Amino acid sequence: MHMQKSTTTIQYPLDNDIMFALVMNDAELCRGLLERIFPGRKIRMLKVCDGSDVEVQNTIITGMISKSVRLDVLFEDDDSLYSIEMQRFDDTALPMRGRYYASAMDIDQLRRGEAYRELKKNYVIFICTFDHYGLGQAVYSFQNYDVKNHLPYGDESFKLIVNTTAPAENTPRGLVPFFDYINRMEVPDDDAFIKALHAQVEKYNTSEWRRKLMTLEEKIKLQIEMEREQIFAEGEAKAKLENAKKMKEMGFDIEIISSITGLPIEEIKNL
Repeated sequence: MHMQKSTTTIQYPLDNDIMFALVMNDAELCRGLLERIFPGRKIRMLKVCDGSDVEVQNTIITGMISKSVRLDVLFEDDDSLYSIEMQRFDDTALPMRGRYYASAMDIDQLRRGEAYRELKKNYVIFICTFDHYGLGQAVYSFQNYDVKNHLPYGDESFKLIVNTTAPAENTPRGLVPFFDYINRMEVPDDDAFIKALHAQVEKYNTSEWRRKLMTLEEKIKLQIEMEREQIFAEGEAKAKLENAKKMKEMGFDIEIISSITGLPIEEIKNL
C-alpha cells in the first residue's frame, strides 16, 4: 500500500479542535466518518445544524464555546442528531460532558415546538486520541439501561467514545486508516475518504487560512477568558448577596452591611 505525502506544511492537523470543526462541517465527509463508526449502517443525507449558513469563524466560535450551541459540529438526518467532537486531552468529566451535550440537543429540539415522542435519536460522539477507559477498544458505546434486569431504558440517547489508540485487531476495518491518519497522518492511495479528508486539511493549512486560524485561536482564547471572568463575577455577586442577607437576618445595620459588601442600601433593603 502506497502512502500519499503532503505537499503542504501541516501546522493544524485534523486532531486540532478548529481544524476538525472546519473539515467536519462538510456533510459528505462527516457522513463518511459516521459510516465508519457505525459499520454496515447507511447514513442518509446529512445537514449541518446551528448556523450552517453563517461564516465559518462564527460557526466554530459559537460551536466550541457557547453553552447554547455546545459543540464542534452538529448534524442531523431523517431520524437522528449527531454531535461530534475531537478530544486530545483526557478529562475525568468527559462522561458528564456527554450527558450535558445530549440534554442540550434535546432541549434545542423542544424549543422548536416538538413533542417528547418526536425527539430524534441523539448520538454524542467523542473522537479521542487517548483510551479513556483503558480497555483497548476502538468504540465504547453507551445507553441508559436497568442494571439489574439488563433492560434498555428506551430513550434512544447514545454516547460513543472513539479511541484512536486502539490496536488494529480491536478496530473496525474502516476505522483503521482513519486512526492511522489521526495518529500519524498516513494517507493511503487506495482510500478515497482519507484522501478527501487530507485534501481539506491541506486546504486549511495554506498560508491564507493559517493566518485566519491563528486569529481565530486568539478570539477563542479571549472569549474563554471573558467567560471565566464573567462566571467569577457572577459567583462573587451571588456571594455578596448571600452574605448581606445573612447579616441582615442577624440584625446588622443596613449601612454597615453596605459598607462591608459594597451593595447599594436600597438593594439590601429589598433582600
